Amino acid sequence: MQKKKGFTLVELIITIGLMALIGIVIVTNMAGLFSKQNDEEYNAFKKKMEDSACMYVELYNKSSCRTSGCTITVQQLIEKGYIEDNLKDPSTGDLITKDKEKYQVKVSWIDNVKTCEMGA
Repeated sequence: MQKKKGFTLVELIITIGLMALIGIVIVTNMAGLFSKQNDEEYNAFKKKMEDSACMYVELYNKSSCRTSGCTITVQQLIEKGYIEDNLKDPSTGDLITKDKEKYQVKVSWIDNVKTCEMGA
């Protein structure tokens, strides 16, 4: 009698297939986690910009914005110390001073409620 050593071809194919399937599931879950983390970082960045603009308007530009609304620029926020000039956009990795137009915050009042919203 001969002793059987090793695996048959079918067993190897099934094992490799299962390992590939497990690998695919792990990779897709990890990609989803990174995407979710990036979204959270960008939302925190956006909120920081909007909150900074709202505070700026309260202290420096309240009356002129209340009537017709206004746009607060990155430069205004940096000059008054509300944000740092080395702040980076987490979605691009670029400094916010690179494209100042992109990071403007529009401030408006609707029914005496102030809203501050950064452009897309």
